[in-house]
Amino acid sequence: MLKHHLKLFMLIIFLSAAAFCFAQERIIDNAGVLSAIQKTALNSRINSISSKYNFDLVILTEKSVSDNISLIDYADEFFYNNGYGQGQNRDGSLFLQVTDSRDYCISNTGRGIKILNDYAFNKLESDMLKFLRSNNNYDAYNSFLSNWEEFLLLNTKWGRNYNFFYRWNIVLVIISWLIAFAIGAIVVASWKSKMNTAIAKTQASAYIVPGSLEFKVKNDTFLYSAVTKSARPENNSGAGGRTLTSSSGRSVGRSGKY
Repeated sequence: MLKHHLKLFMLIIFLSAAAFCFAQERIIDNAGVLSAIQKTALNSRINSISSKYNFDLVILTEKSVSDNISLIDYADEFFYNNGYGQGQNRDGSLFLQVTDSRDYCISNTGRGIKILNDYAFNKLESDMLKFLRSNNNYDAYNSFLSNWEEFLLLNTKWGRNYNFFYRWNIVLVIISWLIAFAIGAIVVASWKSKMNTAIAKTQASAYIVPGSLEFKVKNDTFLYSAVTKSARPENNSGAGGRTLTSSSGRSVGRSGKY
């Protein structure tokens, strides 16, 4: 009996060790932009999120990608060919960074397509781009994971997706306070005006000493006028990715340059 339990215990240890050794890699740094410590930290965090929400998150870096394939198709094929995606619909999201051309692509599959709507896309994109443009790749990837953790929590716990009200929550609160303050000021001013018994003078003559003020009439005549117009410069500082669908139709994403 003791030998049987010992064998069972050893089998469990062996299977656990095998599962650990053959665990799916979710940080594929082919461009070599991360240190070993950074990669380990990101892998630990990404595995925790993926396990908690049954949703695969993958970060892939490449030095270059062939011109014969679009970024969204490259990301789509990499995701499916390597067995990523959880559940029947292969739920997940992959971030692809091409360092030589400074291109990026965010590809979503399964319920990731619905979760990452335009508002969520814009937030995720703008948060990452500020780090990518300063070549701070590690913080950019952490931003990717933080945003997805927020989106997945909203979807899983509350059944909601990120939207305008979440995006501008702080601004809306400030505006609400300003409106309340303005209404309060108007009400107080109204009460104060009713308490004022002094009658204001409506004519300036009551305050002028007779004969102390004299006006001389002067006229300025303009014969010509000229109006010049100039075009308003375009603002290209925001995230400029294009929304795309892979040729297979399995994934929807956004790509651009940083």
